[in-house]
Amino acid sequence: MKLRSLLILVLALGAAACGSSRTAYQRFPGAPPTFERAAAPPQAVAVADKVLAAAGGMDNWNKAKQIRWAQEKVANGQVTDKGEAAWDRWNGRIYGRVDTAEGADVAVVELYGDYVLAFVEAKNGQKETLDGREKAVAAEKLRLNFQLDVAAMTMPFLLEEPGAKLEYSGERKDGEKAYHDLRLSFPDADRPHAGLIYHALVDETTNMITRVEVEKPATGDRVGFELSDWTDAGGLKFPATRKNLGSGDLAKSTNIRVGDPDDTLYTAPVQ
Repeated sequence: MKLRSLLILVLALGAAACGSSRTAYQRFPGAPPTFERAAAPPQAVAVADKVLAAAGGMDNWNKAKQIRWAQEKVANGQVTDKGEAAWDRWNGRIYGRVDTAEGADVAVVELYGDYVLAFVEAKNGQKETLDGREKAVAAEKLRLNFQLDVAAMTMPFLLEEPGAKLEYSGERKDGEKAYHDLRLSFPDADRPHAGLIYHALVDETTNMITRVEVEKPATGDRVGFELSDWTDAGGLKFPATRKNLGSGDLAKSTNIRVGDPDDTLYTAPVQ
């Protein structure tokens, strides 16, 4: 067997062994095993239960070890970025690939650890690992995308994630439409979501989230997303289109797949 093939095989087997040894979802340090329902206001829990049921239910969410999708960003009617993303919920990893004229930029971040991987891949398949500032910038972009766009895409299920602090912020009116305003935050130990407050606006008729607002009190930053084009995948519903209410830019997801983690996505390339 050629040395390169042997190295690839060893890496693949090592990654698979790591994933298969886990018996529960990777969480942040000190995370409770399940959502603490008794700590949340009954009205908030009642609304969240309806949202979860409408989006596919907790049983199906608990089976979704990885979510993977193709994605493009659209600004002023023009595609500005195109690629793929994945969230390995089982092992606490995220993956992002952006296609470029030369090939692709790829980044991997361990959500509850320090592992970061970034590399560029030429169209001929040659890969070059990034380091220093380039690696840090790629990782920061991926983390920010997870905090904002991925959070908006999976918000129905985050409402009852272990460690989530769920509150009821009242009712909002938009003409004749009425919405529940659910306020969601996470402890500082949950580094991917720490310091952020999410508001999920729930249509009282359909029990679907129509808008997600994210605020960062420390800086005063705030961004909102309008959710639409709900799509079924693995028994779950995801908003395939998220519109940034400030810029008007769109994030559009296609080929959404739910299943087991694909360890090859998160493995460093063989040089």
